[in-house]
Amino acid sequence: MNTIEFVSKNDRKNLVLFIHGFTGSKETWANENGQEFPKMLLEEEGIEEQFDIAYITYYTKLIDLYGIKSKTKKLMRMFNFNTGTARRNVGIEQLGEFIQAVIQYQCESYENIIIIAHSMGGLVAKSYILSELQQRPTTPQVKLFISLAVPHIGSEWATLGEKLFRNKQAVDLNPLSPLLSQSNRAWIESSNTPKTVCFYGQFDDVVSKESAVLLQVEKPERVPCDEDHNTITRPINKERLVYVAVKSILQKFSKEASEQTVLTVQEFVDQGQMDDEIFVIRLLIADVHNIHVNSAKQTFFNAEYMRKVLMNQGDHAIKVLTELYVKIEFFYSVAFGKLMINELKDSNHLVTYVHDEIMKEPESLKCAIPLLSSFHKTGMLHQLMNKLEKDLWWAQGHDIQTIEEFRKVRGK
Repeated sequence: MNTIEFVSKNDRKNLVLFIHGFTGSKETWANENGQEFPKMLLEEEGIEEQFDIAYITYYTKLIDLYGIKSKTKKLMRMFNFNTGTARRNVGIEQLGEFIQAVIQYQCESYENIIIIAHSMGGLVAKSYILSELQQRPTTPQVKLFISLAVPHIGSEWATLGEKLFRNKQAVDLNPLSPLLSQSNRAWIESSNTPKTVCFYGQFDDVVSKESAVLLQVEKPERVPCDEDHNTITRPINKERLVYVAVKSILQKFSKEASEQTVLTVQEFVDQGQMDDEIFVIRLLIADVHNIHVNSAKQTFFNAEYMRKVLMNQGDHAIKVLTELYVKIEFFYSVAFGKLMINELKDSNHLVTYVHDEIMKEPESLKCAIPLLSSFHKTGMLHQLMNKLEKDLWWAQGHDIQTIEEFRKVRGK
């Protein structure tokens, strides 16, 4: 039995890990037609291109007969017979440590890890996540946790398993388990847990809705499914809600991760390629210091890069950008008014004031694209300044004729 088995491994930056539950295995994710949940997802647009996918498996049996197997293997080794490892059920915390080691040494290259875990597998995942947050609180790999019918506050059936079979894992799944109390308390107190989506089956007789919804400061997103405890992991077709929702969550994560990468600040190397741009000329004719001209080029370059990306994101992004340009222009006009009544003493003071106020990210410039930073918004102002028809200046008494005269003088 492989601890980790890749369904798709193409050196993507995102990895989806499927983790089964109590007495489960890789077969947890296969429906009655033999279709596997991960492989179905790989057929969807944007998922195969953005994610590697793997199963994580671990030893879990209702009755493991460890004592008998261990004694038998010892006897066989006495006579030099080659025997395998005598496995036994270990607790959730130990399983979490084991999975942490697997991820550390076999998944270290991934920038983002998404965990999709079922039943007890979600508790194992939580144990690992909490341990990871202690070791690397600012740079955790796990960015998304999809919890499928996970008994976060335990399951009553575990009491029976504990009494009948003395199963260590069933002990940990008991509603009165100290491990669950400790885990939930640590999760609530942690400030950097990953985004969590909790699925629960409306016909689940093993894990109740109350137990399947994780306790945390911010209410997790929850998805009720017309499934039971077993069918929630093996959608019979692509129309089942559990499948549609997981697909949508992964596609949204992929899009946001891609935008976040693209919208990080890009370095601009000034080789004079912007010297004839209108926004630069407006600064120069206002006799603004060169440090402001250089910073304007940097922010303009990043705003142009950002705009090209978001224009391909559809009508919603275009609408948000359009509204933000209007707000930024009004924001600038208020500042220019301060120059006109001598609250600002000169052009350098105006540029410094406007840049500084935008960098403070005032409420009036908030928008529905959270990845847009104040750096981009400053560049958006200079994009407006780059339109010749705009009556936007850094000094009083300037107009289009001033730009034309400046160009003639510089041409000579």
